[in-house]
Order: sequence, then C-alpha cells, then structure tokens
Amino acid sequence: MAKPYVYRVFTLFFLVSMLSGCFGFGSKEAVNDDSPRYYMLDVTRGGVAAEFAKDRVLLLKPVRVTSLYRGQTLIFRVGENEYRPQPPHQFFTDPSEMITEQLRRWLQKSGLFSQVVITDDVPADMVLEAAVTALYGEQRDQFSPQAVLEMQFFLMSNDENNTKPLFQTGLRVDVDIEQSTPENVVKGWKQGLEELFSTLEDDFSGYFTKLNP
Repeated sequence: MAKPYVYRVFTLFFLVSMLSGCFGFGSKEAVNDDSPRYYMLDVTRGGVAAEFAKDRVLLLKPVRVTSLYRGQTLIFRVGENEYRPQPPHQFFTDPSEMITEQLRRWLQKSGLFSQVVITDDVPADMVLEAAVTALYGEQRDQFSPQAVLEMQFFLMSNDENNTKPLFQTGLRVDVDIEQSTPENVVKGWKQGLEELFSTLEDDFSGYFTKLNP
C-alpha cells in the first residue's frame, strides 16, 4: 500500500563567517572580475552501513530539476515572482548530474539496497524518481537570508503493470545564513542536502521495516 504524500519543512540555522576575498559581494574585485566561480554540492553520509539488504536493487533515475534552476548559474529570489541569476557564480557541473550522483552515493552507503544503479545494465527491483522543485538563495527584503532546497521523491516498483508509487514524499529545507552571498548559500545548500538525504533514508528505513516487519 502506497504511503500518503508527506510534505515537511525543516528550518536549520547555519552560521558562517563572511569572506572578504574574491567571493565577497560589494568588493571592488567581485564587481570588476567576471571570471567564473565554481561550486559543488558535495555531501557525505559518513560511515557505510554494517549490513546491506539482500536482493533489493534500486534504479535511480536522473534527478529532474525544474526549468528555473536547471542552468549552472546560481539563482537568488529577489521578489515575490522575481528571480535573479548570479553570474559569474555557478555550479561546476549540471545540477541534475551533481545531485543524482550525491543521492546515489548516499543511498548506496545506507545499506537499504543491495545495489544502487543508474543504468538498465543491472535488473532492478525498484525505481526512484526525484525532482528538485526549489534551489535558490532567499534575498527578499522581508525575509531573512536563507538557502532554500526542495525535492520530491517517488519510489516505484520496476513493474510496468504497477504504476502506483510504493512510497512518495516531499521535503523542503530552509537554512538560515548570515547573509545572502553565493558562498554562504552554497554552504547552506550542502547542509540542507545532507539533512534532506538523512531524512529520506529514515523514511525509507521506516517503509521497509513496515513492509518486512
């Protein structure tokens, strides 16, 4: 039986010191130097699980990213319906590719699956589809500075005759930061992505426990 859709909001406080070097907004160097600044969202689960599930192969589909955040340039929200790119600050790789790899590594270490694959080369029992629906730095005057990340997850059976999700959830993380600068926002996203993946792992663990008590 499919688990009802869950939408939860996590608010974290992530205090970072301001840097006045080449990443600092408002400095002469930042204004005059248009050379790209590259960022990565690299999170770690820590240790690898002591035990792994047997005969539970997961096929992870490429994470879809909403069109507004699909490009490599960082995006800030500056108005109710206004978003502004932040060149020359950009991700080192495509957000979809980057987050897909981070999610694959995390789930593989979790032990919840015997194997996590991203191609059809290995027969899979389940398919995970995920989407990024928010990925921006909050810079509206009426809101405190934040790094905002929101994702949706759909766990499906790898059976063409069963199209109903086995499990689905939506998770949003709003990370408070000292000031909305690119380096602060990226650090907030990394903190938020780690919290989001940890929560997803807990949700999957609960689902499989109920499935096989």
